Amino acid sequence: MKKIHYLLSIGAVAIAALLPLFIADQFVLHICVMIFIYVGITVAWNILAFGGILSLGHAAFFGIGSYTVALLYVNLNINPWLGILAAMLTAGIGALCLAIPLLRLRGPFFTLSTLAFVEVLRLIAIYWVGLTNGSVGITTPPAEGWALLSFQERQPYYYIVLFMTLIAISISVWIYHSKMGYHLRAVASDEDAVRALGVRTPRLKLTALVISAALTGAFGAFTAMYFFVIEPETNFSATLYSIQPALNGIIGGMGTLLGPIVGALLMTPLGEWLRTTFSGATQGLNFVIYGVVLIVMVRVMPGGIVAGFTKLYRRFRPAERSAGSGDSEDGSTEEIADDDHVSTTAGRHS
Repeated sequence: MKKIHYLLSIGAVAIAALLPLFIADQFVLHICVMIFIYVGITVAWNILAFGGILSLGHAAFFGIGSYTVALLYVNLNINPWLGILAAMLTAGIGALCLAIPLLRLRGPFFTLSTLAFVEVLRLIAIYWVGLTNGSVGITTPPAEGWALLSFQERQPYYYIVLFMTLIAISISVWIYHSKMGYHLRAVASDEDAVRALGVRTPRLKLTALVISAALTGAFGAFTAMYFFVIEPETNFSATLYSIQPALNGIIGGMGTLLGPIVGALLMTPLGEWLRTTFSGATQGLNFVIYGVVLIVMVRVMPGGIVAGFTKLYRRFRPAERSAGSGDSEDGSTEEIADDDHVSTTAGRHS
């Protein structure tokens, strides 16, 4: 990572950390909390996208995390902070259960199977009344304090989810630049070639799925404590926690580091604004506008926002920079070098 990237990252974190000092409006802080939740979920979803895997099953891991922390807290009086760790564990186990029968599937077959997995868990949560309280759901106790992860104001939630999101982004960046990340990107290009080099692609994809699921489960547990109420239709909602993160990642730039962050930063406040603005007599119009925005963005920038602006930058950057930059700053040369590194790494670690 270049030095300018480090400086920009530090600046963005500093701005995010100082924001609550200048914003007292609780609704605005709520929107910020929702943005960070979706950034974290989308970044976790994108770990699979490094390998070209499109999952619509992350609502399952989100719901597992939500119910884990709620059941442990309400029934066994286990601290929610420990409940978040337990949620990551159970979500990872859920990913293993999903991977055993489905991970060898490719393309749309795997994607549709993950969506079915969410529906199965949602129905289990509805009908297993003795454990989940069915459609009525579970309400966490009203006791407040840092030890119980429960507050009346939004500021503490803001800093907690900001910290969790930074951890998720750091893990994503580490994976992207690790041997695992190179292998995943090689799989996205040609899985058969990678397997021919001796890389165990099922194990590789399983590891990525478990990490992605564990991070999603952590955000599911946090959201359960944030909203106090956990019920199947919301916490296992494919629309909210499977399709929306996928849309964020695709619009921002699927399989890139910055794409999921940009997508979530743009689409989450847009969705919340449309929902609150058109929640009266014109209810439903928000989905129409949201859909039109999605169609326009996908048509204009089919590779995602990050790829689109990168192309614009390369096209309109100053001529003197282009002439003097040589191959070292040319995107195609850098991509070829990166592909060579992927292939070399795959062969070296086979």
